Amino acid sequence: MFAFILKIKRRIKKLLKVQSESRQVRKTSVHSRTRKLLLLILASLLIGVFYPGEALYDPLDMPRRGEIAREDVLAPFKITVYKTERELEEEEQVIRLTVPPVIDCDTTVEIQIYRELDRYREAVAAVKDSSQTTLPLSESEAISTLLDQFPMLSRDAVTASYRRNDLDSTVEILKELLHNDVYKIGVIADRQELEEMAGRNVLIRRGERENIYTRDRILNIAEAKGRLLTALNHRRATDSLDVEFSHQIGHPFIRPNLSLNREESERRLQAELSTISNIKEEVREGQIIVRDGTRITARQEQILEELERIRRSEAVEQGWLVAFLPVLARILLVLAAFSSLYLFLFYFRREIYYSNPKLLALFLVFALQLFLINLVARWGVSSYLYPIAVLPVVVTILFDAEVSLLSTLTMAFLLGMMHRFDFTITLATMTVGTVATLGSMRVRKRSNYFRIMVTTALASGLYVLLVEHLKFAPADEVYTEVTYGLVSGTVSVLLTIGILPIFESLFGITTDITLLELSDMNHPLLKRLAVEAPGTYQHSIIVGNLSEAAAKAIGANSLLARVGAYYHDIGKIEVPEYFVENQMSVKSKHDTLSPSMSSLILSSHVKRGRQLGEEAEIPDDVLNFIEEHHGTMVQSYFYNRALELGEDESVIDKYRYPGPKPQIRETAIAMLADAVEAASRTLDDPKPARIEGLIQRIINDRFSSGELDECPLTLKDLARIKQAFAQVLIASFHHRVVYPSTPEPAGSKTR
Repeated sequence: MFAFILKIKRRIKKLLKVQSESRQVRKTSVHSRTRKLLLLILASLLIGVFYPGEALYDPLDMPRRGEIAREDVLAPFKITVYKTERELEEEEQVIRLTVPPVIDCDTTVEIQIYRELDRYREAVAAVKDSSQTTLPLSESEAISTLLDQFPMLSRDAVTASYRRNDLDSTVEILKELLHNDVYKIGVIADRQELEEMAGRNVLIRRGERENIYTRDRILNIAEAKGRLLTALNHRRATDSLDVEFSHQIGHPFIRPNLSLNREESERRLQAELSTISNIKEEVREGQIIVRDGTRITARQEQILEELERIRRSEAVEQGWLVAFLPVLARILLVLAAFSSLYLFLFYFRREIYYSNPKLLALFLVFALQLFLINLVARWGVSSYLYPIAVLPVVVTILFDAEVSLLSTLTMAFLLGMMHRFDFTITLATMTVGTVATLGSMRVRKRSNYFRIMVTTALASGLYVLLVEHLKFAPADEVYTEVTYGLVSGTVSVLLTIGILPIFESLFGITTDITLLELSDMNHPLLKRLAVEAPGTYQHSIIVGNLSEAAAKAIGANSLLARVGAYYHDIGKIEVPEYFVENQMSVKSKHDTLSPSMSSLILSSHVKRGRQLGEEAEIPDDVLNFIEEHHGTMVQSYFYNRALELGEDESVIDKYRYPGPKPQIRETAIAMLADAVEAASRTLDDPKPARIEGLIQRIINDRFSSGELDECPLTLKDLARIKQAFAQVLIASFHHRVVYPSTPEPAGSKTR
């Protein structure tokens, strides 16, 4: 799975890869210009239509909820505000919860129960009286007779009734408790029917009388029997009562007297639902919607939104062009903002303008910034929490401070315009973005992000403090908003730490942080170079020191010069023994080869070095040192040997390095440093004057051969480079004190 993801990443990177600035071919073809124009138009369309800073069609002068109205707003015509689907659903839900289900109460059930209890009491008495007749019944016969008449009773209950003499009082107590405790509200057969109903209340009809009860007060059969037992226990405290006997007699007679009337319940519910109106409010023509100086409420905002909806409907009736004008105006304003950025890049940063992948990367940063702001805005929190410093920091590190400043101004205009020309967010983006840009100018290590984070957070917090005091906001609100500002500045920089590596990897943009990571001597390629070609490794380190010193002297990128020099000879890893600095023996490998073969082997380290670097995902800005540090120089040693062997002078191009010539100052410095370091090893007496003369000869040779024609080095730069090289080499070739040897003791012999 990881290998598949890595493969996809490499393909995307290859598709989006930005060429090194020095290798860019300025494409002015119709196809290239069309792509730039389409990218500009597409970005303007997407942001203008889909960025929801405010409603797309709402006019800019329409006040929103929480704002202060600047004038009276009158209804130009009758406005009918309709309820939303959600409001209608909520109202329907309220009715379903408040309209109780109808339950019919059969009052005859309770009367029948009392009659059956009286009949049971009379039956027991009749059986007892039969014992006085001429044919008396035995106890078992009497009990069987009673069980046949009242099969719901248990044998124990009937036996106890026959033997006891307090059945009359027990029945009276049971009738009283059943009336007051069990059937006071009623008993239903299955309360599960009520659980399916939405509301908590029920309506019980007893003839013409209707009462509302909570449904948990209605008993089912089991609960009714339990309620009877509880009532009997309470009654025992005041009356001499056998609770167990009374419960055995009473609970079998309990049966439901309540039943759910589904038809009536549904009829009443539908009657209430039919009363729901989809009209929420009607505003008469000329009626004041909002008074000047008052804060807009949610109700007033809804009326204003309905007013604009009606106006849009009227505009649609006049034609689609009239209805589309607000959207078109918004798109054109976004287009104007991005066009100004295009013009700046065309006149002052053509290396970005002519690179469509770089333009795409820049637009993606804009899209990312707007996405993050919209994400925070959806939470409905303060605008001071918007992560407005993401774009300035990312663009500064990926490109430079000048591009970042203009991009920040463009973003400030976009946000202000998309948020109804809100000057507060525009000023915040300009202020905080400028501070973030200046703080991100030189990021040489990850810890520099802490500095950017602190300065950006403080700038954001200070801005909020000043603005809120100008608004005369309460102190507690000011402190809250300042906290939001501090959090925004901090989070913005934290986000860039995770975002930057993605842009660097996909678009091949080389930042100082990437270069610092490549300067680590534990990089796999440098470790291989140190083990397999130790002479080349030492040579590369010295060339790196020379290049760094020279780049500092002329104001070039010293970090790029040093790192590029470290990797300029990695192609020698494959066949290190064919290069003089790695040859440990006196005899050279080239003694047995033809000059053309030797030339081919030496020049192959350029192509192979490029391949190794690409496999290790080394950025183009560093890989260019591999190809350009020899330029198109002639391998004079092997060329002269070829001439000695009788070859014609026309074969000179066979002995040239493939090039190209150095395109930037840093690769030109590496070319000179490489030649100077190699030649300095041939000096027998490295005195300062001889070192300076050697450096001057090499510079003159490269200059006269035209190898420096395609890079922007001046004669003044070459003079400073010479001086920087001389200082480093003189320091490395300084003389040491010759220590005298220790004399041997007298009389000693060599054994």
